[in-house]
Amino acid sequence: MKGLELFLSSVVSLGLAASSGWASNSPEPLIGRVGATIGTVQYRSTAGEWSGALVNEPVAAGTTLRTAASDAEAELRGLGIQVALAPTSELQVLRFDREALQIAVSNGRIGVHLSPFSAAKTVEVDLPQGGVWLEAPGDYDISAGDAHAPAAVPAAVMVFAGGVRLGGGLDVSHIAAVARDGFSDWWRGQVDDADASAPAGPALAGAAALAGAGRWELDPKLGDVWFPSDVSADWTPFRDGVWRFVAPWGWTWIDSTPWGFAPAHYGRWAKIAGRWGWVPGDQIASAEYSPAVVGFLGTAGIGLSRPGDSGAAIAWFPLAPGETVGDADGDYRNRRSATAVPRAAFTGGQPVAAAVVDDIPAQRFADAPVILQGLDIPPAGAPPGSAVATAPAKAVDTAVAAEPEAGSDALASARQPFIVALHAAPLRAVVHAAVHEVRRKLRLVAKLRLVATLHAHALANPARWLHNRRRLAAARGGA
Repeated sequence: MKGLELFLSSVVSLGLAASSGWASNSPEPLIGRVGATIGTVQYRSTAGEWSGALVNEPVAAGTTLRTAASDAEAELRGLGIQVALAPTSELQVLRFDREALQIAVSNGRIGVHLSPFSAAKTVEVDLPQGGVWLEAPGDYDISAGDAHAPAAVPAAVMVFAGGVRLGGGLDVSHIAAVARDGFSDWWRGQVDDADASAPAGPALAGAAALAGAGRWELDPKLGDVWFPSDVSADWTPFRDGVWRFVAPWGWTWIDSTPWGFAPAHYGRWAKIAGRWGWVPGDQIASAEYSPAVVGFLGTAGIGLSRPGDSGAAIAWFPLAPGETVGDADGDYRNRRSATAVPRAAFTGGQPVAAAVVDDIPAQRFADAPVILQGLDIPPAGAPPGSAVATAPAKAVDTAVAAEPEAGSDALASARQPFIVALHAAPLRAVVHAAVHEVRRKLRLVAKLRLVATLHAHALANPARWLHNRRRLAAARGGA
């Protein structure tokens, strides 16, 4: 971690003010997820502590991920982008919104797949020796190099397909010949292939995983509804996973199913003819992220009482379409299908499925009050009163590599064709683009609904960024 802190201290901060939400004139923040973990992988949220990474943990500005030595690997996924970590690597997400994805790689190696439908207009990778800007959809393999020994361990960029622009100390000498190995084969094999028979899903992280795990149906009242396949007859949402206290949101549901991210944090759940279906809604957006689309029952700070002297339980239920926590007059139609576990199991992050209690009758769930504000229960080991109410993601300070300034000789050099490695986009990207367009048009005809225009890939205006070449040079050992 010291290496990452030194690296971040070597580049200037933009000093974005933290806030409880995002201003109307600010880019829409995006949320991704941990898509895969192999071996020892550690996760840290914006203001949290290091813990073992779990698939489907949220990824936002401020998230840090690192892999151990040997065979540890990990993957982050956002809308239209996948970032894989090789063994002994560490990265931090500095910025993630509709304008830019910016990540700092302090050590190790990453692989990046950028699809034609990436939600962020600009993708920037900051390394100890400089910066890399991804200019086109494709596959990129990037090694961080060593800030203190750039000659001995230089940064390296391999472009399987796409185009890059280099700056802040990196030049054509850092473009490496493409060479496949086990790591590149692994992360390039993880690219999502959409199901062409499914309707166009919502533009959210994790939505692509729904195609092969269920089917979409059109309900006359609710619109598009997704029904999971291969679940038991008594299956209930928010019962196969764990709870974690993740800053800045608070208690966050981490679903154990590979497809469980989007349905856990967006939309609502409805029981239709005895089947649970996920209803994303018409105008869903990434900014509507919730740590869990549930309501809690009982009393804030305590939970729900149980028969006898068993102690309090924590009980929750999936919110139905049209419901919002905080509505004192809400019907909360799914409350009889609540799940409850002992408080110690909840705060300790134990798997819910193995801890469900069966001594609370359904009528108790129906009669118990809905907690309208924060749950106000700290995680295990935290002092009383340390829990915070669920809150939107906060902006974090952002650091950038020294991109060449507009009009400078360095910028002209960086834009020369021999600096930009440009390759033909892979066939799968072309096919995926065609399939997506057909599905989008079918959705328009069937539902008479406007869909958001896909963002074109373009680099942000270089004049927007602040730079400090002297500090960046110091971080490179004076080079």
